[in-house]
Amino acid sequence: MELKSEPHNTVCPFPFTPQDWEQTPRAVQAYVHTLRDEVAQLRDRVETLQARLTQNSTTSSRPPSSDSPYKKPRRRTTAAMPRKAGGKLGHVGHRQVLLPPTTVRELTPERCACGNTTFALTTPYHTHQVIELPPIAMDVTHWVLHQGWCVACGRWAKAQVPVEHATGYGPRCSALMGEVAGTYGNGRRIWCKPFVPRCCRSRSAWGPSRRSSIG
Repeated sequence: MELKSEPHNTVCPFPFTPQDWEQTPRAVQAYVHTLRDEVAQLRDRVETLQARLTQNSTTSSRPPSSDSPYKKPRRRTTAAMPRKAGGKLGHVGHRQVLLPPTTVRELTPERCACGNTTFALTTPYHTHQVIELPPIAMDVTHWVLHQGWCVACGRWAKAQVPVEHATGYGPRCSALMGEVAGTYGNGRRIWCKPFVPRCCRSRSAWGPSRRSSIG
């Protein structure tokens, strides 16, 4: 099959004149057409790969975890100059509020810079507030269960522990145990050490209250 030459009325796609193209051998023309098609395919492939490299979680369906840590977009700052420390103009400040005191201690000046220790007209000029948590101590209640001999049926009747105290721990203690054990993964032996005496840290002290039998 004979190859046809490029029409003269079309624009020549090569960097030479149509006359030079007509003088080119048919085999060379076929090879040039093959190379041109391969170059076009390679150019399309390069454009596809470049577009794939620029994709991220914001421009495609890829998850944010696939984004490169070295190509994270920088946050745009609205202010060109560095912001000064403190609140903005017109911002209402939030100062520490003086709470009702449980203890008040008065302090008077001990010695003046000149060495004098006698002062007149002493008036308060500032209140320094110190907030502290009270010491936490166990509130232990012993429920002593009694039994009695029934004079009607001749059997022993025993008192029972109230249902709300059957576990051996109160509601506040149970809530603290759940918070410390569930959130921080600590056991009861860890958080009870500051509160329970060493003599009470036995294996039997961690379960429900034991009942002693009489007779």
